[in-house]
Amino acid sequence: MPTYVTLVKFTSEGLKAVSDIGKRYEEGRKIAEQMGITTTGAYALLGRYDMMFIYEAPDEIAAAGMPLSFAADGGGQTETWTAIPMADFAKLAVAAKG
Repeated sequence: MPTYVTLVKFTSEGLKAVSDIGKRYEEGRKIAEQMGITTTGAYALLGRYDMMFIYEAPDEIAAAGMPLSFAADGGGQTETWTAIPMADFAKLAVAAKG
């Protein structure tokens, strides 16, 4: 399954509820599982973003559900990337060279 990374930056509204983050994470993880998404990593960050989630989803439509769950309640702004395994990327680089 494709891997995705979602970075989250709390909004001022999200900061008001930050003490509930553990509960919200568990609820969100369960909802994601129902959507066919497997969370492989979840981290709090120091820097530009506040949290990072790494997950596998069947496709980009399913993957879009993860950041939408944060945006729906106004708790955070998200940025999502598709992650390519390094071995696959290395093969692409060799093929591009010709």
